[in-house]
Amino acid sequence: MKKFYLIVALCLFSFPSTVFACSCLTSDPAGAFNEAKVVFIGRMLGGTQKLSLQDRAGKRFTIEAGKVRFAVEEIFKGSNAEQFTVDINSHEGTSCGPYGLKRGKRYVVYAYGSENDENILSTGVCTRTDLADSEDAKEDLDFLRNLPPAGTGGSMHGRIWADHRAGGATPLPDVRVKISSTDGQVITAFTDQNGEFKVKQLKPGKYKVEPEFPANYTSENKFAEVNVDDRGTAGVGFEAYIDGRVAGRVVDKEGNSFNFTFLKMVGGGKTVYGHSIDQDGGFEVKGAPPGEYLLYIDLQHRDNSEKPYYYPGTYQREKAAVIRVGLGERVEALEFRLPPEYVVRTVEGEVVWKDGTPAADVEVLLLCPQSTVPNGFAVEFGPTTTRTDKQGRFRLEGFASETYWIEARGSKEGKKPNEQTVMHSPSNKLSLADAVKNLRLTLSEHGFFGDGCSR
Repeated sequence: MKKFYLIVALCLFSFPSTVFACSCLTSDPAGAFNEAKVVFIGRMLGGTQKLSLQDRAGKRFTIEAGKVRFAVEEIFKGSNAEQFTVDINSHEGTSCGPYGLKRGKRYVVYAYGSENDENILSTGVCTRTDLADSEDAKEDLDFLRNLPPAGTGGSMHGRIWADHRAGGATPLPDVRVKISSTDGQVITAFTDQNGEFKVKQLKPGKYKVEPEFPANYTSENKFAEVNVDDRGTAGVGFEAYIDGRVAGRVVDKEGNSFNFTFLKMVGGGKTVYGHSIDQDGGFEVKGAPPGEYLLYIDLQHRDNSEKPYYYPGTYQREKAAVIRVGLGERVEALEFRLPPEYVVRTVEGEVVWKDGTPAADVEVLLLCPQSTVPNGFAVEFGPTTTRTDKQGRFRLEGFASETYWIEARGSKEGKKPNEQTVMHSPSNKLSLADAVKNLRLTLSEHGFFGDGCSR
């Protein structure tokens, strides 16, 4: 059983005809102890779901999941009880499963609380829950059986690093970190040469963590809030990047703006990514270290091959303009002109529910962009998308030289509490030789995904 505590998002979401490998993020015993609501050693008494498996030798065995009962032998965190019932997801039919525990075996269990119901506990495939006599559990038992006395307080361990867009992470030393408690206490820490800091003997509770990043550095996350439990260790991390930026507009040959562009900027072994940011063709590339760069868009072929098109407007790399970025410098007002065959066309219309009422705040997408030219390329990295206004109206952009499948997707509250109705419109093929107006889409089919791209 692997020593992990959190399932990566790809394991939780599935798409038609697609399977993603189950992967988890690691945690040490102190971090898992801090996050868990109850930690104990117990003998597994049985679960409500039984799964029959076969080992490599062909011998069959049974594991159990669902609502699993444990007889408690030793408790390290949580209220004293003779038994606990813990929810376990078998993940049957996914890349994370089947998962379960064996009846009669002793386990070290890290059980986590539910935000919706304080009486529900859960554990699973990406936790440190493991057989008590396994080699992996030795680290947990050494930590748990050497815990300091209750009331000692908790700890916080943090790490701050920089992404210099050259691969890997660069530790940031001597960064001042402000740590504030809900009762007004303020603690100051500094990162060491490894970009790490640790604070001990904290009172249990919620803390706000705010690094003071060095000059010309910034981060997507200016602060974090973490909970520190008695005798546990809360972990926190911040990724910073140099605040060099390149900005401008993407336009066609007629000056019409396009707002769904993904861009790359390369130079000196560094790669920085950018994207559209507003409704006037604006784009921005953030986090560029000092250097000289080429900016380009990867045009997409239906066979998944790519063709770079360089700023200010050329397929030839040697004719591309070199963009020079100083330390923390902002290079602005660039005009990136698309190839002449890509002329922007608009699609306007409305989305309604099956009963004809306007569908507000639902998604409308131009899927599967394909060039009308044999063996041609499309500009879009992914589908162009927007959301309807209060009257169900929408406006999208595409190109005269491409075809699409247009589809609307939405949900609304059902008649029962916490019930939602999820619908999509039929997928319709769309050509944009001219602007399209007054298009009407009806959310009439159940489910979130249509089948336009598969046709």
